[in-house]
Parts: sequence; structure tokens; C-alpha cells
Amino acid sequence: MAKKDKKKRNERQEPPESDVLEETLVATTDLEQPPEEVQYTDTSYTSASFESLPPVEEIKPKKRKGKRKPEVVEVTKKTTSLFFDWSEDTVIEEQNVVQEETKVKKRKKGKKGKKEKKKEDIPEFEKPKNWKKMNRKEREAWLLQRIEEWRLEKEAEKQAILAGAKEKRIAEAKARADLMAKDEDEQEIRKDLLAKTVALFHRFEKEKFNYQKKKQLKAEWQQYLRCDGLPDPRIVTQMNTYLHIWREKNVCDDEELQKRCVEVLPMLELLDDILSDSRQYTELQVQSFNEVRVALRQELSNAIHFASYTLLRDLEHRFKWESIKVANYQREFKGIRLNLWVAVRLPTRKPKPVEPEREPVELSFPTMKVSIKLPKIIDGSCVCVRAARSMIDLLSESSRTFALAADMPNKYEDLYTFNIKEHEAVHKLKKEQDDIRDKFYKEVKEKITELEKFLKSNPYTKNDKEKEELDNLNMAEPEYLPDPRTFIGEQNEQAYTKYLKMCLIKTKTGEVNLRRYRICGGILNLDLLTTPPQPKRMRGGITLTTCECDIFICY
Repeated sequence: MAKKDKKKRNERQEPPESDVLEETLVATTDLEQPPEEVQYTDTSYTSASFESLPPVEEIKPKKRKGKRKPEVVEVTKKTTSLFFDWSEDTVIEEQNVVQEETKVKKRKKGKKGKKEKKKEDIPEFEKPKNWKKMNRKEREAWLLQRIEEWRLEKEAEKQAILAGAKEKRIAEAKARADLMAKDEDEQEIRKDLLAKTVALFHRFEKEKFNYQKKKQLKAEWQQYLRCDGLPDPRIVTQMNTYLHIWREKNVCDDEELQKRCVEVLPMLELLDDILSDSRQYTELQVQSFNEVRVALRQELSNAIHFASYTLLRDLEHRFKWESIKVANYQREFKGIRLNLWVAVRLPTRKPKPVEPEREPVELSFPTMKVSIKLPKIIDGSCVCVRAARSMIDLLSESSRTFALAADMPNKYEDLYTFNIKEHEAVHKLKKEQDDIRDKFYKEVKEKITELEKFLKSNPYTKNDKEKEELDNLNMAEPEYLPDPRTFIGEQNEQAYTKYLKMCLIKTKTGEVNLRRYRICGGILNLDLLTTPPQPKRMRGGITLTTCECDIFICY
């Protein structure tokens, strides 16, 4: 007991360590609480004790392989100087230095770090039946094997696509060659049939031309024997002389109109036949014939107007009187039928206090089977209505919608010539398409050769981008090029549609489009005219007539 008491006394008598305070490394878990920190007073140490303190050593835990173990808290040896109060400025400076060091480290890591690789899109595989019984290693082995199989399948599909693209390219080239060979065979048959057909039509046209030539010579001889003073329509100089004499002659009544109709209508018919097929004449001759034809039609139209005016100037002798108020005129010329209805002007009367409402004037032309009802606004006391029906169309050519807006291209080209030109255009287009394809495949082949050389020279690198580009080049196809025959046919249809659009004309309200409609059976002209002044008889057989004309003042 004494010994034990001595030991206890010795332990009590040992002074506490004042030189160094050491902290040991303690392993803690999440369940254990950290040890309480011991607080020391200022009287426990002297200023001399700080000089004898050893340097602080940091104890770092060793890395161990295996399963993850609980976290280890590092407790370093500290001197008592750390427990003294430091100023706030020094603490903030230290924090700023630490933050700058971490930023520099992050930047360096970002510069030296590797580029992000494209992740492979691996699909989700169907799990096997014994998946739950498999452990972790077996599952990883099965997944690696399944990924490898999937990659092999993908590579096989890619190779199949490449092989299919090559086969498709070969098949398309063969189909194009077969189509052109078939087109050549059809073209030979088409040429044979069209050559025979066109030769037959040419023979008919030649016979027709010879027949018309004989007919023309016969007509010229008959005209020469007739010796009636009329010109030959085929000689432009004679026609111009005839028109000049006609314009110089001032007489134009109904008898003169009958004479001109007999002379001019056959000339117009012959000129129309000449211009309908003008291949045997030059452009200058065709232009001269057309000018003469238009001048003849204009003069005949003027003759109808002058004859109507002459008739209306002498109602008493030329018209048939139905009553005191109404007179009419009817006569049929060669190719023309002329009817006039006139309300005779009576002496002025004293107006009534209340004028009755006007009744519309109704009249009819039985020979033409035409009846007319004038509006109420027209006074029927002094009015003239002219109805002229002509078998020849004298007004259509002066219309805005008669002439073609654009000349027809290749008007006299036969079908055989057109087919030959079309076939040549098809072959030319096919050659251009073949050149485009050859150029494209040549460029692709050069790029493939360069990439293959690059891959052979760098066998130890992955070169995923180059391999992908190589696969795309192997599957590359030129731009779509249509079938030459179909394309040329569509181009011809578009050209014809464009020509038809050029010929379209916008018509006004009430205007007839003469490019769409043709006049058959003659033209009926209805005109509302004013009755000219009538002649007045004087003594001694003198007759006075007022002549209405424009007054020109000369200085």
C-alpha cells in the first residue's frame, strides 16, 4: 500500500508539460463526436516557452486500396501562437492569397486539360433473364460483350450500306445505258415512219403547188383575154395604180358601190389565198401584198359610208316612203346588204304646255330579220338607223385583238425535222450529264485516295473524323439529274405554254377577243346616224344643197 501511495504521490508531484503541447491524430467517424478543445489561459505560458517550440509537422494519411473507409480528419501539430487573436486584416489577406492560388490552378488545369471527346451513343440493351442472379462482375462482363457485339453489328450495317450504295450506283448507270439504247431503237423506228409520212405530205404539197401554179397561169391568161381594164392582184404596181385612180374619183353612190363590190371582192379573195401560204414569196413581196389588201378593204369600207351619205342626201328620190314621217331603203349588192331607216324631219310645231312622255322608237329590217328598239332618250323625230350586213369581214383586222401578239416560231417546220432536232438535244444533254457525273466521281476518288494515305501513315491514332469523312465520301452521290428525253419534252411544253401566255390579250368590257372567236356568216353593223340637210328646189330648175364641212381659217 505504501508503494502504491508513493507512486500516486510521484504522479501528483510531476508538473504539467509547459514546453510543448502536442495534438495527436484521431480517427473519427460520423457517429463519434469530435474531442473537446482545451482552452488555455495566458498565465500557463511564458514568453520563453515560444522560443523552444519545435516546427509544426503535418501528418497525411496514406492512400489505401480497397473499399472506401470512413473519412479521416487531419489534426496537425499547432503551436500555442495559433490560439492567439490575430487581426482581421491579416486573416483577409491570407484568404485572398488562397483564392488566387486556387484560381491559377484551375486555369492551368483548363489549359492543359484534354479536349472533351464525343460520347458514343450506346443504346439500352435488353437485359437477360438471369440478370438478377448475376453479380456485379458478371454484369459488367455481359455489358462489355453486348457493346462489342453492337459495335460489330453497326460496322456490318455500315459496310452493307457502302456495298449497297456501290451496287445502286452500278444499277443506275446500267439503267441509264439501257434506257438510251431503248431510245435509240425507238428513234430508228420513229425516223423511218416520220420520213415516209413527211415524204408523202411533201409530195401532196408539191402536187398542190403545181396545180395552183397552173390555175394561176390560166387565170392570168383569162384576165389578159378579158381585157376589162382591171389590174392583176399578183402585180403590186397595177394594184397601186388602181387604188390611186379610185381615190381620185369623187363619185360614189349606190351604183358605184355595186361596181366596186364586183371588182374588189375577187381581188381580196385572191390576195387572202396568196398570204395564207406565202413560202414561195420573199418577205418584201409578202409585205407589199398585205399593204395592198388592207388598202382595198379600207377603200371598200369608205365606199359604203360615202354611198350611205349620198343616199341620205336625196331622200325624196332614193328612198321608199312608208308614211309622211318614215322612209326606208333596201338594196342587196354583191357580198353586201344595205338597209336604211329614216325618220323625216317635219316643220317645227308649237310645243304643248305639258309634253307627254316619249315612247321608244321601234323599227325592223325584215330582209335581215333584225328588229331594233331605241332608248327613250333618243328623239325619234330626226334620226337615221343604218343596218349593213357584209359577207366579207371589213372590221376585224382593224381591231386590237386580231393580230398575233408574237410570231409563231418554226411555223413551217415538219415533224421529221423537229424530231431530229429533239433527238440531238437529248444526246447533247446526256453527254453533259455524263461529264458532270464523271467530274464528281473523279473529285471524290481523289479525296478518298488522300484520306486512305493519311490513315495508313497514322495507324496508331484513332482518326474518327477522317474515318467518318471517308464513309461519307464512299456513299456520296451527285446532284439529281433528270432523264434527258423527259426533260427535253418538259422544256418544249414550257416553251409552248410561254408562247401561249405571250399571245394572251386582256379585253375590255364589251370587247370581243378575236384571237379566241372567229366571225362566220358575215358581220351586221348597226349605226345611229343624223340625217344630213336635204336639197331645196328654186325657180328656174335650181336646187340648193347645204354642204356641211370643216371651216379652215388661214392668215
